[in-house]
Amino acid sequence: MTQATQAMLKTLTAAVAAEFAAAGFVLKRGRHFERVSASGRTHRYTVGLSKQKGWYSLHLTLGLLDRTLMAGVNAVLEQALRDEAFDYPESWPPALVESTIKERVSNQVVAELTDWRSLRDGAETLEAFNARFWIWLRTFDSLDEVPGWQAQLSASVTLSLEWFRTADAAEWIEANTDYPALYLLHRRSAYDALQVRYQALLERAPDAQERRLFHKHLSATG
Repeated sequence: MTQATQAMLKTLTAAVAAEFAAAGFVLKRGRHFERVSASGRTHRYTVGLSKQKGWYSLHLTLGLLDRTLMAGVNAVLEQALRDEAFDYPESWPPALVESTIKERVSNQVVAELTDWRSLRDGAETLEAFNARFWIWLRTFDSLDEVPGWQAQLSASVTLSLEWFRTADAAEWIEANTDYPALYLLHRRSAYDALQVRYQALLERAPDAQERRLFHKHLSATG
């Protein structure tokens, strides 16, 4: 990261630091505001910033992390990825397969928000939402060309806290995630709901093989 990008990142994070501190967040690694909730899950707001072709590219994202939950999910996922029926590309050497598996099963993110347009109010049009909040994905040469950027970042804090309150619940995770949802439903023996969620995930999967194997090994667990 260049010095200019570091300076810009510091300016952006400083603009929301007080609001996040008031909500119990701590700035980590210069770009992540994080707090651990009463549930034990981590709420993470990330200021993604890069500078390419002369301009800055900003992308704000939100993450819900749970080390304990994802340890269980990843244990099942690893069995699926190592299943002899899993069809890796023939051109992949064993080292690539192994590194891919290790990367996949190290994930601690339960849910991630990358498109803030999903946070618009129920009756709010996309045009109306874009008019009131747009800084989550932005390119600019200088902040001088981003009118009201401080107010926009403040609005992002408000929206993020609302999303964290909603997402940090088992019911929301079961209805809005994939493997974490299946794992939680299995853990509480909600087998009918598990099958409904599993079928919904299968229908929209670009490649259903992995999900079928995950379901197979999940069903075999106690």
